[in-house]
Amino acid sequence: MYNIGILNIHMPENSIIIDLTIFGATPSGIASAVTAGRKGLKVALISSNDQLGGILTNGLGAMDQLYNGFRSPLNKEIKENIIDFYINKYGENSEQVKVCKGFDNGVDGVNRLTFEPHVAQIVLNNIVENNKQIKIFKSFIPNNIIIENNQIKSLEIKSIINKEKLKLKSKTYVDASYEGDLAALSGVPYRVGRESNKEFNEPHAGRIFSTHGFGAFPLEASEGGLNLDTFPVTSQLIFSGSTGEGDNAIQAFTYRVCLTSDPDLMISIEKPKDYKRETYLGVIESEKDSRKKRHYLKSQLVVNDINNYKIKGARLPNNKISWNEGNLPEINHPYPEGDMDTRLLISKLHREHALGLLFFLQNDEEVPKNIRESCKKWGLAKDEFMDNENFPKEMYVREARRIVGKYIFTEQDASLSSNFERTPIHKDSIGIADWPMDSHECTMNRQPGSLYDGKILLSEKTRPSQIPYRCLLPKGIDNLMVTVCLSATHVGFGTIRVEPTLIQLGEVAGFASLLSKEQDTNVAQLETDYLQTQLVENGVEISFFNDVDIDNLNNQSISIHFLCSKGFFTDYNARKDHPLSKSVAENWVKGYSEFLDKNFDPNTLANKIYKSKQDEDSSITNSEFVEMIKAASNKSNLNFKLSNQIQLNDEIITIGQAAEIIFLSYKDNLQKI
Repeated sequence: MYNIGILNIHMPENSIIIDLTIFGATPSGIASAVTAGRKGLKVALISSNDQLGGILTNGLGAMDQLYNGFRSPLNKEIKENIIDFYINKYGENSEQVKVCKGFDNGVDGVNRLTFEPHVAQIVLNNIVENNKQIKIFKSFIPNNIIIENNQIKSLEIKSIINKEKLKLKSKTYVDASYEGDLAALSGVPYRVGRESNKEFNEPHAGRIFSTHGFGAFPLEASEGGLNLDTFPVTSQLIFSGSTGEGDNAIQAFTYRVCLTSDPDLMISIEKPKDYKRETYLGVIESEKDSRKKRHYLKSQLVVNDINNYKIKGARLPNNKISWNEGNLPEINHPYPEGDMDTRLLISKLHREHALGLLFFLQNDEEVPKNIRESCKKWGLAKDEFMDNENFPKEMYVREARRIVGKYIFTEQDASLSSNFERTPIHKDSIGIADWPMDSHECTMNRQPGSLYDGKILLSEKTRPSQIPYRCLLPKGIDNLMVTVCLSATHVGFGTIRVEPTLIQLGEVAGFASLLSKEQDTNVAQLETDYLQTQLVENGVEISFFNDVDIDNLNNQSISIHFLCSKGFFTDYNARKDHPLSKSVAENWVKGYSEFLDKNFDPNTLANKIYKSKQDEDSSITNSEFVEMIKAASNKSNLNFKLSNQIQLNDEIITIGQAAEIIFLSYKDNLQKI
């Protein structure tokens, strides 16, 4: 008998036959497992430590998103379960519920769902434990892999506790880890570090020195043109010395330390064993002095006025915060490709650094007395991480490996297209990203007046984007998907790397695993259009709109979200109840007739529609639109049949009605292929 987390089962010959193997019990990995398990697949979920939930259960404390609408079923379920926990325990009108729901709780001005680490752990554990199709393997890591004909045939995992080895054989594999270890073991190509600004023509790639401007960004959202919360900071000036050269530097890691100001819960910060005061002197030095003393290992914390400093972080229920100021640049550069000992050492240095910085701020005599006293009001929470000295078990690994997949998501993919009024369109879109492209500091280098090298926050430039399915598919392995260390540049990854988006990508991988089994194919050969129809019909949003939410699952909202991935919509407003103009209708019908062409480019169609919209002409009736589709179908050998859900009439047809007619007809054709 082997202990595998919440289940104990007999392992014949140390081998398990399973439908889906997932390495990485991150929120993304949990989403894959739960989605597939609920659809009847047998799933193995492997955690490299003794818990589930990744950074959500280790102090992140918030759902990082600017779009607060519906995104995907599990995102909604997790959020609702967290809110219900606080309602059931403290009452619907309690302060805890108010803080949890994100009313005025963000140190950065962004109102978002917040929660204590132990609450996230309870919620995520319950979701997994209620699914009997999932077998959990805790404290196991990939050890050996067998690959034949571009497929993983089996994966051997090894316990880090007792060195026990088990073999798993699956049809499909998912790497949902923060480091991409399964992908690396399988031999797929990957990147670590920053691309040069020339490689993909990304303005903010490579070595860059910038500074922040303050306001409400993007301006379009602040003016009501985008259904997003605004962010109060954006990158503005780019300083000399920003060469754009690529390197192996990755953004800084940290521990998201859960601190409390409740005297009954607070544990005072003790002096770390290897505490070195000089490490933190940069906090109280002037910039001029700081540059003179480069032989010190500096804390990255930049305090413009130590006399007004205060410990801050995203406000959590029960007088807690998620402290986010313990970044330690450069030390983490060997981490992505490091062995376990290397990673443990780097994690230890980050832990000591975070505790040392807190101790310094609370006790060093050069810190003004009033600041020391203010900082001493915060300490570790005795009801969090009780089996780990009240400190998070997992470090916030913001970026590690990134696979080289069938498509590489770049800065341009999250920036407005020059041909229409939304980001570039991907015909295989399976998810949305909305968080500003960002990177924490990558090195300790600075220019006079700048932030540290690599620190960018593109909240004015970033717009909601579509994530291609191809980004999850590595080159060379046909039955592997990568949902966290996916295919993106360093800059492009900044808009994808937050947990709500990664949860959604995990759900997509769960659906893809199911469909590949049903169709007896690999996830790399899966018919993407069919995958998309299944996603939207199950409430997974693959396109962003200001005015149409997929949560209600009616035919029009489903159709609009699907057709946006084909170039039918050229900005972020669907206007589903507006009349469809004749010129746009003609382009829609032409686009419909070209869907099945592998060379179909949705961006070309979107550009044509955008131009035709500049000179809106007469509207058309429902029956006229149907006749246009029939004529186009005959020319393209498509079998058009009006769905019995559609009522044929001579009324002016709306955009939503037209989208529904096309989607239902196209889906019918897909099923016949």
